[in-house]
Amino acid sequence: MTSAETSTDTPHIVICTTGGTITASTTSDGAVIAGDSDPATAAMLDQLRSVLPGEIRVSARAVLDADSSTFGPAEWDLLVDAVSDVLADPDVTGVVVTHGTDTLEETAIALDLHHDDPRPVALTGAQRPADHPEADGPANLLDAVLLAADPVSRDLGVLVVLGRAILQARGVRKWHTTDPVAFARNSPDHPVEGLPPELERPTLTGRARFADVRVDVVACPPGSDATALHACVSAGARGLVLEGSGSGNLPPEVAGAVAQLAEERPDLVVVATSRVPRGEATATYGGHGGGAELATRGVLSAGYLRSGQARVLLAALLSTTDGAGADAAADVRRQWDRYHLYS
Repeated sequence: MTSAETSTDTPHIVICTTGGTITASTTSDGAVIAGDSDPATAAMLDQLRSVLPGEIRVSARAVLDADSSTFGPAEWDLLVDAVSDVLADPDVTGVVVTHGTDTLEETAIALDLHHDDPRPVALTGAQRPADHPEADGPANLLDAVLLAADPVSRDLGVLVVLGRAILQARGVRKWHTTDPVAFARNSPDHPVEGLPPELERPTLTGRARFADVRVDVVACPPGSDATALHACVSAGARGLVLEGSGSGNLPPEVAGAVAQLAEERPDLVVVATSRVPRGEATATYGGHGGGAELATRGVLSAGYLRSGQARVLLAALLSTTDGAGADAAADVRRQWDRYHLYS
């Protein structure tokens, strides 16, 4: 993405639409349906223009039109390309992406890993459909556009804007299924030394192609065996994100399978994260399946990322690392601590 400077006298914000609840409608039996939302999108943009300050110009670009629960690596690739294409125009001040909330956290980090442009990119959406009597989408969209037009938002990377909250992409996750304040950010209680942690957001050295790399997430609740893990490996996964307990600890049978894979499949990269909503996944505990023991097998800790964003980051690093096999996996392990949150 370019690093072009743009005028802030007459800000031009491009809204990339992808469907989602913000333009969804409700059927007679109460089901919320996203997709086929051209009329709702047009009405949303008309309403936005009626309340925006006159000096802010907005235009729209349709990228996708679906419920974001259907999005995956191919859609992340499409959105990274779309935002990059929009920012190739030096007259654009910033970008807003309207997006369903189900998978917004994955799209946010996929974009942020590539976003080395000072101009802001704001993701927003809604928890209530467009035809709800208390729809939250219009206010969220207005907030996102105003933020993207404000010079104070430059150099902060990709931002998530919902329910009056403004959050940076890395470490963000959906924390509530229905509350208008849909997202929270998992981060340290105290900033690390040096630059404020929100400014330490290295971007990838190349363009990731998410659809080309299989990375699977495996839930590892207490007492689970390694059946799902082996199935993912057999299906061709190059990386695994294992969702354990506590600070990233795994059940004994899963830990045994990980130890075996470390010997037999040095080309496979394994990351441990936690099912706990807040706090850091770390290589702290000893014993079979503890994070410290896993680290001796080459298992990486996800830090403040949870499984969704850890999967995106691991896929990105695997995609942008030259070659394949054990050497490529070792290179990803060396890079990991540079990119995961607050390493």
